[in-house]
Amino acid sequence: MTMKIAANFFLSGALAVIVLCYNQTSVTAAGESKQSGKTTVVNTVTINGPPKAVFDLITTARLWPQWHPATKGVGGVVERPYGLGDLIHEHGRIGDKDFETTWKVVEHARPSKIVLQSQKSPTRITYTFTPGKETTIFTRKLEYQAENFAPVKELEKVMRDQSEQGVNRLKALVEKVGNSVAAVTKEIEMQRTAPKDSAAPGRSQPSDGELPTPA
Repeated sequence: MTMKIAANFFLSGALAVIVLCYNQTSVTAAGESKQSGKTTVVNTVTINGPPKAVFDLITTARLWPQWHPATKGVGGVVERPYGLGDLIHEHGRIGDKDFETTWKVVEHARPSKIVLQSQKSPTRITYTFTPGKETTIFTRKLEYQAENFAPVKELEKVMRDQSEQGVNRLKALVEKVGNSVAAVTKEIEMQRTAPKDSAAPGRSQPSDGELPTPA
């Protein structure tokens, strides 16, 4: 009888611990989600080309104005693929509002992942590159908080539409440049070895329709 009471007591205690742990986990997860208050936009496209070549082109910031509709000009590290700790200055337009920000590369794992963190807000952009059969599956994840942006009519829709348009333009741009490893690598090496521009640092923006031309 004593053993039965002890067993029941032990079982009740174990159940209480399980319930307590479950409740604590649920509250913590819900709290973190509520505190973040972020909106996430994810877009994925399949690009013809190997991950290393696609990675190097996508991480060359001077091409941003050619594929993302929000970007009007860039400065900082723009003439070569950016690396860990590099800064890219961007000015652009979302809806009817102009903006300026500086992005810092906070995570860099060539050729699989890049994370860009805005230095003016919690906005973060993550690029991931997954190898396919002679292709690269590219995913762009944008995380932002609406209160960090100037009032824009239908902000969420604008961000979603611009992101979708951007990755589709990016696919076309990369594939137009050429998806052979030799051609893309040649272009990137030319960027890396080119003399530094002697002009004063500032914003740079390629002319409309300018594309890197493989030699």
